[in-house]
Amino acid sequence: MENKKDLLTSDNLLCFDNLPEAGFTDELEEKVRSYFSRITSNVDTFVSAFRALPSSSFASDALMEAFVLEHIGLNNESLGELAPELKDYFGTGLHIWQNPRQFAAYLRWLAQNAVDCASYLEIGSRWGGTFIATCEVLRRVCPTFKRAVAADLIRETPFIERYAAIVKSEGIEIEYFKGSSTSDAFRDMVHRVKPALSLIDGDHSLSGALKDHILIRQVSKIIVHHDISSDTCPDSTLLWNSLKQLESQMTYTEFTEQYETLPGHYFGIGVLARAGEAAAPALRPHKT
Repeated sequence: MENKKDLLTSDNLLCFDNLPEAGFTDELEEKVRSYFSRITSNVDTFVSAFRALPSSSFASDALMEAFVLEHIGLNNESLGELAPELKDYFGTGLHIWQNPRQFAAYLRWLAQNAVDCASYLEIGSRWGGTFIATCEVLRRVCPTFKRAVAADLIRETPFIERYAAIVKSEGIEIEYFKGSSTSDAFRDMVHRVKPALSLIDGDHSLSGALKDHILIRQVSKIIVHHDISSDTCPDSTLLWNSLKQLESQMTYTEFTEQYETLPGHYFGIGVLARAGEAAAPALRPHKT
């Protein structure tokens, strides 16, 4: 994996400190695009490495964690939420905003359980690394996978544009939605695409994440929530703990393992899975 961290200092191209999650100015948006446009080869490098990854690697959390670090790479934001021993991987590869131990276990789960997920939606795609990695898992395990939508309030990044170009010839359509997940246009898109698998990682307020969940649960049989065990995201953590009780017709799986060298709890991935239902019944609590 090519290390491009020197771009941050040698050219003063983009400073990742205190980047807003949304609402980029035109100047900042151009800096973001300029930065990622210079490292789009990282997408090609990842795709080649993933497609050469032996199936045996999916049987081991340790092997998948090593792959995430070496071939997917980590973001340059909120580094206090990442273990210090991972510093060599900050600002490399696809710049995913994930705990690599959690994300590796999640990718293994997807490879075993998303074999009939022909479509994917990611709310809150940021630079696109998590989106691209997830799409590659679906492409590998689901022969009918043909469509994926990345959504965010910021403009589509060169990473997503490059990946869309790579898979276009394979009959996979990548769509980008720029705007709010509470808009009528987004709702219409969801009902048009009907994503079988959806990841909610956008608005982390209790009301925002709940609204996303209520919309997505109408169409998706696998719903993934991010930041479910995070000291910095109390609302999404609270929502997840509530949904485990309210979504009694669904099974849940959690990926929340932390690094021992890092105090506190960060990130966390929660999966709600429903088998064989085209439409979801109303939310209801477990019977006691």
